Amino acid sequence: MSKDDFISQIQEYKRELFLLAVSIVNDYYDAEDVVAETMLTAYEKLDSLKKEERFKFWLMQILVNNARMLVRKNKRFVYVDEIDAYVSGHEKNISDIWEMVLSLDSELKTIVILYYYQGFKVKEISKMLSLPVGTVKSRLAGARKKLRLLLD
Repeated sequence: MSKDDFISQIQEYKRELFLLAVSIVNDYYDAEDVVAETMLTAYEKLDSLKKEERFKFWLMQILVNNARMLVRKNKRFVYVDEIDAYVSGHEKNISDIWEMVLSLDSELKTIVILYYYQGFKVKEISKMLSLPVGTVKSRLAGARKKLRLLLD
């Protein structure tokens, strides 16, 4: 992958990276740091990417690892306050469903974003988050149930 291709791919996925990072670290500023660290790590390890068509998965996996390291390092969980301001600054029509997704517990929110927003398959999410497939499925089902209750 050339440097120009790398930059264009990063630009394409920048918003998705940020939203996934916020779902894991639960803090706007920490999410920015995680995304920046992810971009740097990906650039430095670009030679380890075996298939260019797997770039998004590879990049998201780096982000998940970086975010988890930050959470472990900080050992704190702060609920997202700034995400609404960030999203509303970029999209004037925020759906109620998106707000409900953001209100889910971090472990559910991350899986919902990866599955519905990012379009990853359950097996890919399982690999990315180092969770058994059954756990991913049950968390996804739990998130759907909670979202249904919130919608009623």
